[in-house]
Amino acid sequence: MLNRAEEDYIKAIYELTIQNEIDLVKSNEISEYFGYSDQSVNEMIKKLNQKKLVNFIPYKGISLTSKGKKEAIRMIRAHRIWEVFLTDKLGFSWEKVHEDAERLEHATSKEVINSLYEYIGKPNYCQHGNPIPDEKGNIKKSAIFSLFQCEVGQKFKITRVLDFKALLIYLNQENIKLNDEIEIIEKDIFNGIIKIRHHSGHITLSLKTAKMLFGDVI
Repeated sequence: MLNRAEEDYIKAIYELTIQNEIDLVKSNEISEYFGYSDQSVNEMIKKLNQKKLVNFIPYKGISLTSKGKKEAIRMIRAHRIWEVFLTDKLGFSWEKVHEDAERLEHATSKEVINSLYEYIGKPNYCQHGNPIPDEKGNIKKSAIFSLFQCEVGQKFKITRVLDFKALLIYLNQENIKLNDEIEIIEKDIFNGIIKIRHHSGHITLSLKTAKMLFGDVI
């Protein structure tokens, strides 16, 4: 039986490998993901390694075992299905569903999740643009090209955003939503800003925010 913290680590490792299209995740990437110290991350990785949920290759990185991957997919699938249900069927806004979905994912049987998935129309993505794995672990591609990578003059379609509450609240304030199309009109690396044309107006974003918005150049 896994505790909540162990489950969260497994999910994070899975998400980092999928989002970044890599086989091995470095411990400092996990530290950055959670905001934890390197020491606490290393201690948890040792525990997960002992439980045969991860493989740890010194100086190279960490990957999930087949057992660990199965657990990660189960939880991520449940989490994203609950998020879609809460937003589409109960009217929750996208910045308010994460914590409830987090609780529900740990307490929901496979049968309930499968029925819920059918009920909400078998979506491929959650409302943040993250892909929902099927029962066998097959998963659509996750958008990994960020607004930060765009050049001045390019047009960009937002198809995924990081599921951070503060970011989602800010996007609400600026009326920026998934599938919006924007144009980059200024990029100032020194001052850390990027100016975009959105609908009929201009918005100045921080480069930090730009790194959290993903999609395609159009």
